Amino acid sequence: MNAHHASPAAALRALADQPEAASALAVTILEGNHAKDVLLAALKVLATHPTAAARPALRKLYDRYSRDKGKHDQGGYMRRAVLDTLREVARPADAEWLAQACATYEFWPPDFAEDAVAIRAAALVALTEVDVELTRYHAARLLVDPFSARMTGEPAATAARVLGALGETLPLYLLTCQNMPYERVAVSATVFPEVTAACLRHLTTLPAALVEPLLAHYAATPSAIIRMGLFDLLLNHAEGPQGQPYLTRFLEETTDIDIYRYLVMAIVLAGHEGPLDDLRRVAYRERRRPRQEILLEAATILAHRPEFGELAGFLRKNMSAR
Repeated sequence: MNAHHASPAAALRALADQPEAASALAVTILEGNHAKDVLLAALKVLATHPTAAARPALRKLYDRYSRDKGKHDQGGYMRRAVLDTLREVARPADAEWLAQACATYEFWPPDFAEDAVAIRAAALVALTEVDVELTRYHAARLLVDPFSARMTGEPAATAARVLGALGETLPLYLLTCQNMPYERVAVSATVFPEVTAACLRHLTTLPAALVEPLLAHYAATPSAIIRMGLFDLLLNHAEGPQGQPYLTRFLEETTDIDIYRYLVMAIVLAGHEGPLDDLRRVAYRERRRPRQEILLEAATILAHRPEFGELAGFLRKNMSAR
């Protein structure tokens, strides 16, 4: 096919090994009247190969899909892609506009549920690039956004991650305390598991003495999502691993193979000697094959260490003998 007559998407693919030319073409595509799939392909190129020249076109494209209260972009998927792409080339002059995007709420029939969570989350992340102080305030507000999505906890979950990255742990600690499952309180705060988990995950600088009450309250949570956040807090705490007896007991007693694998790999990634030693001891006692397979994977990752190379050999021999 002649490049002059190639479709915009095909022309972009043809320039895969010429990033500057691909980015230039992507900008012209954003400025034209193209279908969403073509625009998304151009945005993908610009996200991978950012160019400041794309900024005006990105702003115009966002405004285009915001017309009529977002009628032509219900769910905000196109505008989220624009915001994700703009993040790399945003300027301080974009701060007010991004703050407005952080406050975008849209309600559509038939149930008139709020449908712009993706926009608020993406705008908040982009705002961190141009105005950190303003980001703190919008993140604190979105942390308790009453219209956060029940399925994902967004944009509150993103707000928790942003606050954590900015070192703003006080609101995160507040939320974890507010959502503690106290035995004598009949009603707890309506915070989504994804949000609580994100808060826990970013409390690694919390004084160790304050981690203990959190562990006491969340140890028996039925939510696998919250457990994962708790594991990450305990294993990556700034003062060293916390709650090792709880983690070891969980490895031995849990019946959830997915959360078991998460904890094993989290221990491997954290790389602390105490939890790794406990993991090895658990592995030598383990006789259930699904768990042995996970433990073998972990031991293989760490096989450059003699003690884990030995464990991998033991597990292979034990599994083949059955």
